[in-house]
Amino acid sequence: MNSLMQYALIPLAAVTSFWQGRTTSNVNLMACNTLNYTTEIVSLDPMAIYINGLLSGTEADYLLNLAKSQDAFVHHEDKYPEHMTETSRRIASSCHLPQEDPVVQCFLQRALNFVGFIEHDGFESLQVVKYLPGERHDPHQDWFAQPPQIAPGLTCNRAASFFVYLGDEPTGGETCFHHLNPAPLDADPTKFSNINSDDGLGIAVKPIIGNAMFWMNLHSNNTGDDRVRHSALPVKSGVKYGMNVLLKRCFSQ
Repeated sequence: MNSLMQYALIPLAAVTSFWQGRTTSNVNLMACNTLNYTTEIVSLDPMAIYINGLLSGTEADYLLNLAKSQDAFVHHEDKYPEHMTETSRRIASSCHLPQEDPVVQCFLQRALNFVGFIEHDGFESLQVVKYLPGERHDPHQDWFAQPPQIAPGLTCNRAASFFVYLGDEPTGGETCFHHLNPAPLDADPTKFSNINSDDGLGIAVKPIIGNAMFWMNLHSNNTGDDRVRHSALPVKSGVKYGMNVLLKRCFSQ
């Protein structure tokens, strides 16, 4: 397994001290992975799972404050002005979290435990995304149509994704999966709604702090799965914060 995946864990008491004191000098990296989250299967094929409480409220607040403390949110179209002319636009700001932060490491270990036996080669660095009122991300997929090569004949793509909600709970800003089956009639309306589409498909997931969506991006032959195409609807009021957690898989071509 990639050495980057050997994340240590943190005792809850040490994490509490860290949150309060904002220092890592006295943090003993041991066990922090005791959070009891629950799951709801949204789709079996493609695999998509809703996760209740993947982060505690305290963890979500900490990671959001960590992102804000970087003072490094960059608007996507300032970084990539050529994307302003693309049909699918990402109108939002983002920054990356420091990999060495112990709470980041704790969360990555939890995410690693969640993916279990899925073949992978570690995570990309965690990215926090900020959507102001009116900002959005048009329909897109997380996998690369032309995945980058890291060595001759060796290519990496994004095998799976988590999107974890942080911070405020805005109105609007749902994450929509356009090709998944709609939610059943008895689904929790505080978490799910449906998309009025011509083909009857589509489900929208509402931003709730600490909850997350997980989905597989690649087929077993490492080609991208178009059925996990998704979008972020415009925020109507408030600010939406989310965290992209992207699982890599490398393979020979």
